[in-house]
Amino acid sequence: MRRIKSLLLVGAILALTGCATMDEASNSLNCMLARATGKACGGQDGTVASGAQSNRFEQLQTVFEQEIQGARSAQERAVQAMQGLSPKLRATAGNVQLLNVEITDSSTQQKRSMRTLDSITIDMPLGGKGRDAYTRAMDEIKGLANTLADNRGSASIVVQQAAADVKARRVNTASGETKSPGGQPIKVEKQVGTTLPAGVERYTVKAGSIRGNL
Repeated sequence: MRRIKSLLLVGAILALTGCATMDEASNSLNCMLARATGKACGGQDGTVASGAQSNRFEQLQTVFEQEIQGARSAQERAVQAMQGLSPKLRATAGNVQLLNVEITDSSTQQKRSMRTLDSITIDMPLGGKGRDAYTRAMDEIKGLANTLADNRGSASIVVQQAAADVKARRVNTASGETKSPGGQPIKVEKQVGTTLPAGVERYTVKAGSIRGNL
């Protein structure tokens, strides 16, 4: 059941962000949501049972809620991974930022504002680096970025670093870009956080934008 929900989530987001080729569309994840919402996909018939048309927005909002919950769970696991360390070395959960996005139903031109995930933040003490708990927490952060990139077509990780740590060269300040397992871009951007205390890096995982059409 967990795998089915995951596939539906990816398919729904792909339907909004688009896919590179018709083969990718007909290949399925995209078509899962397409069939559920009555859209044709890759030449397939998108008809649905009577009455389902009015549920298109509700179905999509459910998918967005699953993505939000998945991000919250990843944040919780990252924090939990470091609970066995001393208090000063533990990760701290920051904000989960949500964003209302106006979605247009392409078949009816109706519009609705929908709640979506924008970003999540986690503070990671530098003193935890090199410990297994820190590595597990970072794996959760990277895993979330990979998932969001594959769902949305892109994602980013913004790392804020204290000015004192940058000046003392205690942190790696190099920005760059990597790829998710699905080949989607993940931008890694390092910034100086003027209000951030020394000894902490603030990781913000941000989901890629949504096109806005259903």
